[in-house]
Amino acid sequence: MKHKKVLRILCALFVLLLIFSAAALAVVADRGLLSGYHPLKNPKEGQIRVACVGDSVTYGFGIPRRSAKSYPAFLQELLGDGYCVNNYGYSGRTACLLGDRPYRTETLCTKSREFSPDIVVILLGANDSKTFNWNTEVGGQRAYPELFEKDFKELVSLYRELPSHPKVYVATPLPAYADGSGKVRYDIQPEVISDEILPAVKRVAEENADGVIDLYSVFDGKTELYSDGLHPNDDGAALLARTVYDEISGDW
Repeated sequence: MKHKKVLRILCALFVLLLIFSAAALAVVADRGLLSGYHPLKNPKEGQIRVACVGDSVTYGFGIPRRSAKSYPAFLQELLGDGYCVNNYGYSGRTACLLGDRPYRTETLCTKSREFSPDIVVILLGANDSKTFNWNTEVGGQRAYPELFEKDFKELVSLYRELPSHPKVYVATPLPAYADGSGKVRYDIQPEVISDEILPAVKRVAEENADGVIDLYSVFDGKTELYSDGLHPNDDGAALLARTVYDEISGDW
């Protein structure tokens, strides 16, 4: 009898541990602190499908209740029930295949294409500016700048060539700023974004996409819309969503 009682207690404790762990995981994920956590919605019949592709800015890193406060979540509210907006953002990912974490090699990239989107919004480039990425050498020469633009074009083509024939919009990366300590986090280089990546992204958008969304200009100087100098807070995410909405909503 004693053994059965102990067993029941252990089983109850195990169930409580599972419940607690699941709740803790949900809280951490909803604060944008678990970049591998990607709950995706199944579209309803007749809904226009919108795939938000990108890095931590799209994912909603550091935003409390990212499921409701990330820019794709705000975009869903703005577009309404006739749309299904899915968040395919993955923190730390690069546009260039030479980068340390290229978005194109991720399963999430495949899922975003299998979604058969009608609209795609691509927001990448900030992580490519990291020193150890941008200064990569191949054969004794800096290879990254040229390959960045080439790989970005190919990424756009991956979506434009889908059977669903989506409209593809390319958004520029946001300007980067120092955090409260006076340093720019994660080895991001603000000057590389403004002087090299921004023009390259605009060229890719103008030549290969259906539109360019200039988020750099929208967020220029608006440090109050950031949580850490790199990632938008919920007010910033709302502005980002409104900017995307204004660009894509007129086409449907």
